[in-house]
Amino acid sequence: METEQTSQVLTSNVRGRAFVQPPIDPDEAENQANRGLNLRSLGRTVQRQALLIAGVATLVAVGASYLAMREPPTYEGDFRILVEPITTEGRLSDPVSLTRSDGGVPNRDVFAVDYTTQIQVLLTPRRLNQIVQDVQAQYPNFSYENLVQGLTVQRLSVENSPDPTRIIQVAFEGGDPGLVQKVLRVTADRYLEYSLEDRKTRTGEGIRFIEDQLPAVEQRVSQIQDELQQIQQQNGLIDPDLQGGQLSSRVDDIVTLELQTDRDLQEQQILFANLQRQLDNLTPEQAIAASALSEDPNYQALQTQLQDVQGQIATQSSRFGSNSPVLRSLEAQRANLEALLSQRAAEVVGPENVGNAQVQAFQNSVRLDLTNQLVTARNQIEVLQTRLREIQASRQQFEGQLQQFPGISRRYADLTRELEISTQTLNRLRNQLETLRIESAQTEVPWELISDPLIPRDAQGDPIPQPSRASRIVIAGAALGLILGTLLALLLERYRNVYYAVDDVQESIPLPLVGVIPFSRGAKQSFDFPSTFSTEEIDDSRLGTASFREAFSDLYSNIRLAEPPIRSLMVCSAEPGDGKTTTALYLAQTAAGAGQKVLLVDTNLRLPQIHNRLDLPNTKGLSGLLSNDLVVDDLIQRSSLADTLYVLTAGPSIPGSARLLGSDRMKSLMDKFEMEYDLVIYDTPHLFGLTDASFLTTQVDEILMVIAANKTNRTVVDRVINKLTMVRPTGVSLVTNYLKESNSPSGSSLNRYQNVVQPRQNQIGGRL
Repeated sequence: METEQTSQVLTSNVRGRAFVQPPIDPDEAENQANRGLNLRSLGRTVQRQALLIAGVATLVAVGASYLAMREPPTYEGDFRILVEPITTEGRLSDPVSLTRSDGGVPNRDVFAVDYTTQIQVLLTPRRLNQIVQDVQAQYPNFSYENLVQGLTVQRLSVENSPDPTRIIQVAFEGGDPGLVQKVLRVTADRYLEYSLEDRKTRTGEGIRFIEDQLPAVEQRVSQIQDELQQIQQQNGLIDPDLQGGQLSSRVDDIVTLELQTDRDLQEQQILFANLQRQLDNLTPEQAIAASALSEDPNYQALQTQLQDVQGQIATQSSRFGSNSPVLRSLEAQRANLEALLSQRAAEVVGPENVGNAQVQAFQNSVRLDLTNQLVTARNQIEVLQTRLREIQASRQQFEGQLQQFPGISRRYADLTRELEISTQTLNRLRNQLETLRIESAQTEVPWELISDPLIPRDAQGDPIPQPSRASRIVIAGAALGLILGTLLALLLERYRNVYYAVDDVQESIPLPLVGVIPFSRGAKQSFDFPSTFSTEEIDDSRLGTASFREAFSDLYSNIRLAEPPIRSLMVCSAEPGDGKTTTALYLAQTAAGAGQKVLLVDTNLRLPQIHNRLDLPNTKGLSGLLSNDLVVDDLIQRSSLADTLYVLTAGPSIPGSARLLGSDRMKSLMDKFEMEYDLVIYDTPHLFGLTDASFLTTQVDEILMVIAANKTNRTVVDRVINKLTMVRPTGVSLVTNYLKESNSPSGSSLNRYQNVVQPRQNQIGGRL
């Protein structure tokens, strides 16, 4: 059994113990990186199932060979068509040049072909059915399926040339050379006809399209022209850009004039207020009335007479009494003059101003001049106000036009642009219509048949068949057989769902692997070999036994070198029959042979085996210690295998004895054992389906789970480990045990493992 990974470290954290992790080996890291592809797992599967894969591959290859022998001969011919001109002369002579090159050498883009699309068009059912109908005139049994199966249309490419050719190669393959020749000839004729019909069809469709589009485009051009004319007439537009600038300048001039008029108006209003204040706040009408009275001679004469009469009355009043006839005559004269004055004033200034002292007061030349200025200022104010109102009205009018002008200008520009585009479209459509009419009149075939439809023939003129596909069929059959065999092998291993080798265990379980036990005949019966030895001193007949014993020496070394030391461990397995009892026995013997005082405890109270393997009595044992008050030392027996190996058998089975493993009595016994022995090993029942060993998982320093290669079920192991790690996240390690000689490593494999083990142990230097 291989021991390649026996030096891997136990990374447990047991009852407060913390262990040092070993450095990662570069080779191991590379192996882990490669596991992501599962190539090694696939290789191991192929190696294990080589006979199955070879058998399936052989059967499929034989079937393919039988089919290859029945393969009839086939014949293949082809022809080639040039679909684009390749020289300047060819491009100049092409009819398309007359309409698309303006008299010069046409560009290659004029003749460019989408080859992928063109080939798909050539392979449409419509084209192929025409070919089938023509061929059926001579070969009635020829069908559409025969044509599709044998016809190949592709763009010809030259090896080592970066650019493909402008040639389409058409080939047909069949069992009748005459039929092949007929199909090639009909296909060539049909494809050449198609090239001419396609051009005519395309030009005809283009002509119909343009003729359908022309009326709408012409109508659109006419509508735009009418709308432009209407805008020009309504808004007087000739040059919108120039007129827009002129309108903006005119608005600026009006605004300037409005500001000047407003300033003049304000100045005249200030002058008028000052003059009116100087004339005692007379209104212009009152000032005019006062001036008129002052300049009226009649009024002034009456005023003079009244003053004379008043003077006389004043003189006579001092001489005569109030009833004097003289005074009465003078007063009557004064009253008459006052009436005349009032009457004259009413005639001159109007009745409303009669009695106004300011109006009837005498106006000198200064006041008369101020009155003239006041009247002039008022007149100027009225003129300026009238002018300002007219200017403001004009400004509003032009500003309204200016606000509307951008919209009108934009609409005019949009219509002008649309007219230009529509006119260009109309011109292009008319030019293209004439071009297509010229092209539609052409009758020359656009494509050129540069290679006639032919089948290769020998010197006698007989058709040469295609090389046989038998070898390819056989190779394909063999490859298919290998693939089917591999798939069948993978399905078989998936169905068995077991670990076949130590590599499978390492790839599937993320726990440290600390031991690999090879197969050994008589391992269950024989313990008769030394505990330490060198493989160089053993002959070939005992090499298997030596390898078996060396594997346990490596396993014990991993346990021995742990820091802090491991004082107790339990050996368990997921299923019965995985070799846990054998592992526990030989591990105990190896440790005892190394000089340690070892106690082997059989905790399998359901089906104990230790006493049978060591030929010891089992009348009393662990069950008695747990159920009765017995003395421990009286029940522990010394083994004949080594002086320092002691055994505590399971004892007779009693009802409920399995539950006693979780009792306080068991815990105290385990503590006592650790104090008295260098190493205590517990052989437990299998874990799947039983809870016996679960009581011990948290009480030992380390747990060794034995997995039997080619036997232990993967699903069972996953369930057990998941349950085990929930109770104890660390301190669980794996041992792979080979129960069959067929898959057990030996010889060079073991030497390779042993060469790897020692350097790794030296690197760790303590706890592995």
